[in-house]
Amino acid sequence: MASKESEALAELYKYWDRRLAESNVESLDLLRDLYDGWDKHATEAEGVSFVTVDQDGVRGLWAIPANAPDNAAILYIHGGGYVGGGSKGHRKLAAHIARAAGVKALVIDYRLAPEHLVPAQLEDSRHAFDWIVAQGIEPGRIALVGDSAGGALATAVALHLKNTDSTQAGAVVALSPYYDLEAVGGSFDLNGGKDLIGSRDGIAANTAMFLGTTTSKTEQYVNALHSDPTGLPPVFISFGGDEVLLDGAHMFAELARSKGVEVEVEVVPDMQHVFQFLAGTAPEADDSITAIGQFIAKNLGV
Repeated sequence: MASKESEALAELYKYWDRRLAESNVESLDLLRDLYDGWDKHATEAEGVSFVTVDQDGVRGLWAIPANAPDNAAILYIHGGGYVGGGSKGHRKLAAHIARAAGVKALVIDYRLAPEHLVPAQLEDSRHAFDWIVAQGIEPGRIALVGDSAGGALATAVALHLKNTDSTQAGAVVALSPYYDLEAVGGSFDLNGGKDLIGSRDGIAANTAMFLGTTTSKTEQYVNALHSDPTGLPPVFISFGGDEVLLDGAHMFAELARSKGVEVEVEVVPDMQHVFQFLAGTAPEADDSITAIGQFIAKNLGV
C-alpha cells in the first residue's frame, strides 16, 4: 500500500490539471510555470550546496554534496516533455540523488520546444557531457541521469556516444523515461484510469510540439525502443506502478538485454510519474533514491 505521504504528488498533478483546464493563460506559459514547482514537496538535501553555471554554452547549476570527489560527476537532464522544466524545478531532486551517490550533479537547462525542435535538446545535453569531460572528468566517471523526457535524453546521449565512437559514460539512470512515444504498451490501457499525468491523447499533443513535421516518433534518439543499445553502459530504470508509460521500461529492458546491456528495472507499486519528486518526504521516493545512489556509486567506482 502506498504511503500517506506519497499522495502529495497525486494532489499536485490534480492541481496542474485543474489549473490548465480553468486558465485563460497561454497553456504553454502556464505549463512551464507549473513545472518550475515540480519539486515543491521535496526537502532540501542536507549538506548539498549549489553553484550556478553559465559557461561555454552550458547553463544550469551544480549540486555538490559535501566531500564529493573532483573526478566524478552526474549529468542530470530534466524532464518536462521537451517543452518545459529546468534546473529551478529539478534542483532538489538532483541534489538528493547527488547526495545518495556521493557525486556532484550538473543540472542543465537545455533549449526547449517548440521554439527549438528536436534534436536541440540532445545537442545541448551532449554538449554538456563533453563540457564536463573538458573539466577533467573521464567519461566513464560520469553518470547520465534524467527524469521523464530527461530519462529519454540520458539514454539518447549514451546512444549518441556509442554511435559516434566516443568514450562511453559510466551509467544511465532513467526515472519514468519517455520511451514509448507511440503509446503501444499495454500499460496505456491498464493504467489509463490511474495515471494522473499521462495519456495517449496527451502524448500525441506533446510529440507534435517537439517533433515538428520532419522527425518521426521512431527516430532512435527520441524513441529508444527503435534504437540499437549495443555498447550502452549499465542502465537503471525506475517507474511508478500506476504509469501509462510503464511498459516502455520493460520493452527497452528486453531490447537492451538482448544486446548484452546490464539493465535493472524498478517498479514501485501505486506510484505516479517521477515519484522521486517526493524526496525527503515519502519513503517510496527515499528508498528509490538510495538504490539509485548505490547504482551510480558502484558503476562510477566512487
